[in-house]
Amino acid sequence: MLHLLIYLRYMAVAGQMLTVAYVVERLNLPIPARPLLAISAGLLAFNVISHVWWLRHRNAGARALILQLLVDLLTLTALLYFSGGPANPFVSLYLVPVAVAAIGLEIAPMLGLTVLTAALYTWLLQHHVPLPHVHGGDFELHVTGMWVNFLLSAVIMGVVLSRFMAIVRDQRRRLSEARERAIRDESLSALGSLAAGTAHELNTPLATMSLLVDDWIASDAPPAREDVELLRGQLAHCRDHVRALAEMARRGAAGEATVEDADRFVHACVDRWRLLRPNATAVFRGGAADREVRIDAALPQALINLINNAADANAARGRDEPVEVATQVREGWLVVTILDRGAGPAGIAARPRHDSDGPGLGIGLMISKASIERSRGRVRQFERDGGGCVTEVDLPLTGAPA
Repeated sequence: MLHLLIYLRYMAVAGQMLTVAYVVERLNLPIPARPLLAISAGLLAFNVISHVWWLRHRNAGARALILQLLVDLLTLTALLYFSGGPANPFVSLYLVPVAVAAIGLEIAPMLGLTVLTAALYTWLLQHHVPLPHVHGGDFELHVTGMWVNFLLSAVIMGVVLSRFMAIVRDQRRRLSEARERAIRDESLSALGSLAAGTAHELNTPLATMSLLVDDWIASDAPPAREDVELLRGQLAHCRDHVRALAEMARRGAAGEATVEDADRFVHACVDRWRLLRPNATAVFRGGAADREVRIDAALPQALINLINNAADANAARGRDEPVEVATQVREGWLVVTILDRGAGPAGIAARPRHDSDGPGLGIGLMISKASIERSRGRVRQFERDGGGCVTEVDLPLTGAPA
């Protein structure tokens, strides 16, 4: 916007000087030509300095534009003072700086420049050098000046607005590209979270299979049938997670969402967790019957990770209590509550972020929070009465009861 204003000012200075010369030489009007030409020359010098400055500082901000418009307003006021004030047909050029300010500035400086323009116009009503009287031709000359002023204003506004629309189109294009990059980055982030969560969940069945294989190698007896069935179940669990990861990649990591019954979804997550931890127990209490929630690809894994963390917390404290999972509806949200009897939030916070000495990889909570927040949800943890931790997961419901 600033460089366009500088180029327009070159044209304005040339027009001012030519107009003064035409009025003096061709119309023979006794106007104060020297002050008018001196003002135009001063504006030309200021414009040259501004042009050099702009070539060195192309990222000019709002302050530079405000300064340029202030100089234009004061210069126009000085020119009008020596050429009839409000009787000059070119007085409507005051609208050009106001229009440029409305396009290129915020509301506060734009209003300030508008008030200043009105004040200068009002000042000219009482302070100006009157135009000389020409017998019989005053009104015709005034109409001709208004016509010329209209042409100039139309050209200036057309150039300014066309440039402004070009800037708007360029910004829209950049915004569209940024939106596409954000969607792509979000997709890659979702895929990365799912991959990390898959690695986290595969750690337990792989550890189980490793123990079974070590026992078989150390024993001369053939493996028991229940051990073989356990190994088969753990292999199926690993295969399901790998398939889920492949499906996420196949869909472009977009996480195509589905709408499911809230209680049925949480209950299914608890059942999947039971396959992951056959030696642990969980109790589910549904309280969101006939309510629906939006499910993306990474959300089930996030809830399973939180349930698994609760089971690990119980095991770490030697508590043989089941993990309690409950659902309820609260102010338009599905609230999934996970209760354990572990060390509580203080114990979780005291553990190093990447601690992997326990049965897991130490990243389950971090992955779960990221996945739930990506689904427009939130996770809270606080102390449980009698010891332990309460983990609440809030997920937005899709609408009214089904």
